[in-house]
Amino acid sequence: MGTVKRSSREYRTGYKKKSISMDPYRPRGASRKISVCEGCRAVYMNKRWYAEGDVDETVLRNPEAAKVVCPACLKIRDNFPGGIVTLKGDYVLPHKHALMKLIKNEEERARGLNPLERVMSVKENGYGSLVIFTTNEKLAQRLGRAIKKAFHGEVAYHWSHDNKLARVDWVRAA
Repeated sequence: MGTVKRSSREYRTGYKKKSISMDPYRPRGASRKISVCEGCRAVYMNKRWYAEGDVDETVLRNPEAAKVVCPACLKIRDNFPGGIVTLKGDYVLPHKHALMKLIKNEEERARGLNPLERVMSVKENGYGSLVIFTTNEKLAQRLGRAIKKAFHGEVAYHWSHDNKLARVDWVRAA
């Protein structure tokens, strides 16, 4: 009987998907200096962005701190949304105040974790719908989940893999 020759290659279970971010607003390298955003006063240090209230006041007054514009302020200035949430249906306009209050509360909660997550603008499109533009796709997803949980209705998520854009559509009839 013949012997079976074994391959020298091993099977590896540790596979990490390499993702290439196409976000032009993402910094390319980590700065070693402390940076303060000129617009929102967010602070970049230790490879992370912090809200103004989360850091010591001496850090903000440090003369060596670089003055920069954070990625969220750049996206707002350039009108480059990372997420678009559309609220449709006969339910939207009569309950606009309650929906806007929920959106504001969710934005504040998200900014507590990441100061770069912001609502850029809220517009009425003229057809009885509200359109909310966010700075990143995760906040759009979070808003969709919160609105569905609070007001029910149907929600659909559409993710774009190439330019990191999320579209969230929520619909509820009266």
